[in-house]
Amino acid sequence: MKNPIKTNSSFRALALPMAMALFAVCLGRSAIAAEPQAGIAPERQKRLELMKSKGPDASLTILPVRLGGKPWDRVTEVVGVLLEQQGLRNIELGTTPFTPADTNWESLATAVGAFVKANPITTGYALYAEYNGNHQTGLNELRAVVVDQTGAVVWTDRQTPQDEAFKKNDAREPMTMSVLLVERLGPQLGLNEETAKAAKPGKMAAIMDERSGLPPANERAALPERQQAMKRALPAATLLVYPARIGGKEVNVPSATNIVRLLSQAGLCKAVLADQSVLLKTSLADPNELKALWNLAREFRDFVRTHPPAADYALYADYGFNPQNSEQGFVHFVVCDRKGEWVIVDLQNSHWPDYQSVGVTSCARCDQLLVKRLEGYLK
Repeated sequence: MKNPIKTNSSFRALALPMAMALFAVCLGRSAIAAEPQAGIAPERQKRLELMKSKGPDASLTILPVRLGGKPWDRVTEVVGVLLEQQGLRNIELGTTPFTPADTNWESLATAVGAFVKANPITTGYALYAEYNGNHQTGLNELRAVVVDQTGAVVWTDRQTPQDEAFKKNDAREPMTMSVLLVERLGPQLGLNEETAKAAKPGKMAAIMDERSGLPPANERAALPERQQAMKRALPAATLLVYPARIGGKEVNVPSATNIVRLLSQAGLCKAVLADQSVLLKTSLADPNELKALWNLAREFRDFVRTHPPAADYALYADYGFNPQNSEQGFVHFVVCDRKGEWVIVDLQNSHWPDYQSVGVTSCARCDQLLVKRLEGYLK
């Protein structure tokens, strides 16, 4: 994300479970250890120790996270998911934003406490966080405050580019800033590597799945085994290749011909060109790219079930590209077996290494990336 505080569309990656893999890597790259807060009042230290002693059983309301001065529900949800992945079980998402009256760091914690007194929470604690910055520098400050149900301050933290934790995370965009926040807060909640290992998907994961457009987990669970079955069936298995959809508006027969040629050259399978073109109707209007992919997957699954292929498998691709800018584009594709069951559902855009390695600026480059991805699944 080149400009993390400019537009809502910049946050499509926040809804992607693939992005959560990035968070998991960042959170796991070093042991999480609590840092004692020096110079705090004994009463506050007692409150902090009490919260820490509750561990995963503590209950927390995450007030809407402010990003560049505005509350963002998607960022708030991501913080919730990250804390849930670290083991926190009882998380609520606040709906009423807290708006600081001024930018004074020293008075922020007291103001958050007063807000919670005026807007009671049902959990034991409330978290307020803000990610500050501007369009030129990106994000350059994290402020976080935890208060208890009475509004008493429990924990505060402020990180800037001068701080080692900020530097380590390169916290210039919402994803890495959220990782930094959870790295700092997790130990104060008694969360650690052991609680993370024991963590189970809960309410936050369900919200993220709904946002992403992912089908239920039981519908996705069979994909790895189906991929292995397809792998075992190669190279004798036949793959019917439909012309790719371009920009959601037209299909491209030469693309399908090129894919068949590339697959034959690779000796991956017996690829054959479909004798009909199909323009699927799935919209690209939603900024959530993963949701668009899975909507396409559902539509193609339904098509295959009503039009069984004279082949072992069928492939449909969806492309978007800018001839002048390889950073703007995507390659989505779906492979179903002859029964219409999903085998591969794949998304590539400029965030991913394979996409970057190909430099997608044309339909032919999209074809090349698709075949590269197929080989990765099946070889």
